Amino acid sequence: MITTSESPLLRSLLIYSICVPLAIFVGYLLAGPLDRTALTFLGAVLLLLTAPMFLRWHRVWLIASWNMGAVLFFLPGAPPAWMFFAFVSFSIAVLQFILNPRLKFLHVPTVARPLIFLAVVVLVTGKLTGSFGLAAMGSENQGGKRYFMLLGAIIAYFALINQRIPPRRVPLYVTLFFLGTLAQAVGELAPVVTPGFYYLFLIFPISTQGLATILHDPVASNPGLFSRLGSLSVAALGLTSAMLARYGIQDIFTMRRVGRLLIFLSLVTIALLGGFRSMFILLVLTFGIIFYLEGLMRSRLLPLGILLALLGGTVMLPFVDKLPMSIQRALSFLPLPVDPVARASAEATTEWRLNIWRKVLPEVPEHLLLGKGYTYSRRDEQVVQSTQSFNDIAGGQTIFELNSDFHNGPLSVIIPFGIFGVIGFVWFLAAAVRVLHRNYKFGLPVYRRINTFLLAYFIAKIILFCVIFGSLYTDLFMFTGLLGLSISVNGGIARPALAPQPKARFPALRLRPPLHKAVSV
Repeated sequence: MITTSESPLLRSLLIYSICVPLAIFVGYLLAGPLDRTALTFLGAVLLLLTAPMFLRWHRVWLIASWNMGAVLFFLPGAPPAWMFFAFVSFSIAVLQFILNPRLKFLHVPTVARPLIFLAVVVLVTGKLTGSFGLAAMGSENQGGKRYFMLLGAIIAYFALINQRIPPRRVPLYVTLFFLGTLAQAVGELAPVVTPGFYYLFLIFPISTQGLATILHDPVASNPGLFSRLGSLSVAALGLTSAMLARYGIQDIFTMRRVGRLLIFLSLVTIALLGGFRSMFILLVLTFGIIFYLEGLMRSRLLPLGILLALLGGTVMLPFVDKLPMSIQRALSFLPLPVDPVARASAEATTEWRLNIWRKVLPEVPEHLLLGKGYTYSRRDEQVVQSTQSFNDIAGGQTIFELNSDFHNGPLSVIIPFGIFGVIGFVWFLAAAVRVLHRNYKFGLPVYRRINTFLLAYFIAKIILFCVIFGSLYTDLFMFTGLLGLSISVNGGIARPALAPQPKARFPALRLRPPLHKAVSV
């Protein structure tokens, strides 16, 4: 029999007998060349050691990594971090449900059905068009990563709705969801950090401008051209989204919070440094929809906002051509006197996309029943690259067509997955908007601003996806993330509160005494 004093000693001996040999073996692997076998073993050891942290914080890490833009370079194919945490979180949620059936997923069948249907379409299309080829795994076919990104977005949704977010942590989780974009700004640090920190760009992809600076590209260093800080603008967009979700328009545009208003306007300006017209349109659409949903159309903010916009526009109009070139490019679609270089850059991109759409549209009937899919062979890629330049679309097949990267949302759905993909995706969007609208209308008042922003941002993303720019395999995870966040915050679909109905109460019936008794008295 082991006494109480002997038990800690035996436990310590057991721990050391496992940890010491494991540490020696890990040190031996690190001292030698790191081949795939060594990296796989080290990853398994690290995953085992961090298992308790995953079990406790897997949902927090999933939410925080959703918009982070980080990639796991040491895994085959360098998948994005959100995909890895989605699979881990979903696996833990399923395991918890098996061990404790009371820990059920939030029940939202109106959204689950179209997502499952879309997943089936993706799997069937991938199987019938050449399997899920992964070049990182040595396959001759390529493009399989896009299938896994779509399936990962669907799995991430179910992982997110595993349990309701605790009410006291809702503001923190919603803020983490959008503040993850701050990590994308790391890609813009290449010109200012020393080569000793270049390893950061293995996790946080370097921006195009930063890569050109590292490679000493003479075009990027030419002061006559303008730089576009795309990663920094995405980070600023995430911060503006977090502010709108937390405070709404009323608590930002108020004289009692002048500092908050100045921060918001500064972030909007930084968001335009990427030179993306689509980002400016997304901000305007989101702001306008929130303005309507908050009921500000009948408030004094509407005439005041119109007056300030007219005054500000009148004052800034003569100085538009003095703004940074990237901001002028983002505003070039408006009737403003922007620099001709910025306008020419924007118009060239627009014409380039229109030419791709004109060329691809005749292919729609061919892929109507069975989509084209994402898989293509290395030989096809070599033929395209050898016969045509990267941006040439005058004739023949382009590298963008081969990758199903049409810079158009509807085309990115119907050509790879046919009419069944369109049905599944439209079905999902319709069900998602209905759920978001019910949560906005019937959700708890404390979540009013969050539900308002999620509905407005989701609708703005749909408009942007269908009309201006979109890609199914890169945008689906954002749609499922916004919807899953709303469902997790509200505990499912909010329903109208039933007011207690008053019970009808009748006064006691009193009979009058008989007439002859009354006379006798």
